[in-house]
Amino acid sequence: MVPRARVSPSFLTSAWNGLRVAEKLVLGFLAYVLIRSAVEPLPLRQGMVVTSLNLTVLAAIILLSAFAGSRRWLASLRDWFPAVLILVAYRESGLFFAPDPTHRWDKLFAAWDALLFGSPWLTSLLAAASPWLPRYLELSYLFCYPLVPLGFGALMLGSRAAKAQPATPAAPIAAYRTGAVDFFWTAVLLATLTCYVIYPFIPLTPPRALWHDFPGPAVEPLLRKTNLWILDRYGVQACIFPSGHVAAVTAVALAVRAYLPRLGALFLIAAASVAVATVYGRYHYGADAAAGALVGVIAFLISQRIHK
Repeated sequence: MVPRARVSPSFLTSAWNGLRVAEKLVLGFLAYVLIRSAVEPLPLRQGMVVTSLNLTVLAAIILLSAFAGSRRWLASLRDWFPAVLILVAYRESGLFFAPDPTHRWDKLFAAWDALLFGSPWLTSLLAAASPWLPRYLELSYLFCYPLVPLGFGALMLGSRAAKAQPATPAAPIAAYRTGAVDFFWTAVLLATLTCYVIYPFIPLTPPRALWHDFPGPAVEPLLRKTNLWILDRYGVQACIFPSGHVAAVTAVALAVRAYLPRLGALFLIAAASVAVATVYGRYHYGADAAAGALVGVIAFLISQRIHK
């Protein structure tokens, strides 16, 4: 009798099993976008672009997971690729946003902010801290963009520092690096993608655009104009609850602190500064920042539980 040939797993099955948790989160979000675009059809051209882009990202993730072990540059590309995927997901998050002409959520959140900023004591404090506090907060908000790659870079430097220590069977260097990468991106992607999924269900308009209110003294024109220039050209002009920026930097700070406690403390200060800056500069409502911080903390805890 001729022995039956053993059937090897298919390429796609092997690739799926080789995916990191963070990569599976991205694929889940892309699938969500495709399903939702089928339920709420997009314009033909826009739908074709989204479908092509998501399939390209899907192929890139699977190929990188399959072949990253063969080349060092592919491994590095795989490690850093989620930073690009955050931008793709952010752009797609605004596809299903429908403005609410009644602005009922805006009115509710604005009323809460009025209670927050209506204190004469706070107004006096902001005036006394001018011009340094406004400058610092606008600079902090500008830094919400590079904080994610800076946090990941810090972990990579930490893994290089670990190479100087004697390797042990309990803590091999390769396991440290791989675990740190997936732990970090699981926390950050879970935080940001959760915000992106929630966006269409709570339609808001940025308070700076709707109310034109500002709680403190005039801000340095250069930093303010730089932030507004970035938002006007690359933002989706809506979709602000929970704050994806605050959620991301909170998850980054906690993830860095888990591996590098001293450096992580600096990232926590930076994350808190970003949260305050988003509200002070009227980029977000106070509720957006609070919800974003909560999402970031929960995402970190979930990632910590997954990557014991």
